[in-house]
Amino acid sequence: MKKQKKFQTETLVEILFFAFLLIFYLMWARVQPMGAAPDEQMRYQIADYIYQNGALPVGDDPAVRNPVWGISYAFQPILDYMAAAVFMKLVSFISTAPFALLMAARFVNVLLGLGTAYLVLNMGKRLFDRRKAWVFTAFVSLMPGSLFVFTYVNCDALAVFSTALIAYAWVCYLSEGWTYRNCIVLALGVTVCALSYYNAYGFILCSIIFFGVTLWREAKEKNSYGDFVKKGVLVCVIVLALAGWWFVRNAILYDGDFLGMNASSACAEKYAKESYKPSNKTTPQMAGYSFLDMLNMGYPKSEGFSWVELVSESFVGRFGMMDVFMPKWLINNYMDFIKVGFLLIFLHPVKTFALRIKKRWSVKGLFNWCMLICMIIPNILNAYYSYASDYQPQGRYSLPMMVPMTYFMVMGYGNLFDVQIKKESVRKGIYAVICIALILLALFVFFGVIWPEYRDVPFSIRAFIRGS
Repeated sequence: MKKQKKFQTETLVEILFFAFLLIFYLMWARVQPMGAAPDEQMRYQIADYIYQNGALPVGDDPAVRNPVWGISYAFQPILDYMAAAVFMKLVSFISTAPFALLMAARFVNVLLGLGTAYLVLNMGKRLFDRRKAWVFTAFVSLMPGSLFVFTYVNCDALAVFSTALIAYAWVCYLSEGWTYRNCIVLALGVTVCALSYYNAYGFILCSIIFFGVTLWREAKEKNSYGDFVKKGVLVCVIVLALAGWWFVRNAILYDGDFLGMNASSACAEKYAKESYKPSNKTTPQMAGYSFLDMLNMGYPKSEGFSWVELVSESFVGRFGMMDVFMPKWLINNYMDFIKVGFLLIFLHPVKTFALRIKKRWSVKGLFNWCMLICMIIPNILNAYYSYASDYQPQGRYSLPMMVPMTYFMVMGYGNLFDVQIKKESVRKGIYAVICIALILLALFVFFGVIWPEYRDVPFSIRAFIRGS
């Protein structure tokens, strides 16, 4: 009876938390006018084109091509915008008001935020005790930088969701092995990742490593390699069938350029305004900066902000067109909380990262290495893009590291509290306080930063439905 009551309480808490998230995400999405976030207008154009025409645009189509930059986001994977177009079509049966259609498009990312939180909570329950699982979930879903991308039209939200889905498949393997269900979950995660954002591709690389190594060891232990072949082929077939079409389409449209990057650059060179053509851009690399110079002093140096500082602050939360700021004390508190938690994992570095413990193979060690690599790769890609292609020090390009970063952070605080605080009730209380603090800080950011910035946006139910 007591166990059943506890289960009912936990279920109620989960229902209330996800109801809160849904309402909170919708409030944040509603209050931002069109184009109040990076590149939203260009991204929304793709969804609107699909909604209007029932077809996918070509990258250089004048209907979606930006007259200033000379390119469109149709060169990149557009799964998020395809889903947005479906929601726009459904909403159009009720209202075709411009803001109603925009909210329909944004609702895709609201759902991706809820999906990410759901996956993180479930993997957290498998990795930690229940209270730490809630810290894991609350931080991923309520950090202001996450909140921001889950509330406007972009593909960053899809990238974060895909990383959570892949990590969830890995975590399920730790307790269940590579069942056919877990293989399918992994395949779906890799598919979504491939069709989201290139900065998340580190998870695809590590999935190949983790899945290949662990599946091979499973087969070796059973002395049966049939499963290795069947499950490996299953994952490959699903990914190729669901994601391969996009890259084949690109290769056909853009003379073999299956990623569309070279075609996008050529399009920009042809159609962009003169000062925005790639040939007229000066990157830190072209200006003679070393890579470390850019990281430590920024570009140009006269601005006084390092690349690391700008990316870190906007990762935690910088809004609008990167011109709406949280208070400095709040940014510092978030960053310190992350750094301290991550550094605390090194209280037990061998236990965390050893691939062999007591002469036995450690699957958890491989899992942790893959999570660490997945945390590092988005930052390398982000920094290299700023250095060699286009200087844009924005934290959203590093968001694919959110799930592994928070995993290590929660593990770190667990290393501290589980050893130093013997009384279980006190530990539970600390984790509960952290969760409550994360919720209150998120509410403070909305009502203290976002709402005042857009205070003229009407917020009645009628305005919510009909739009501004």
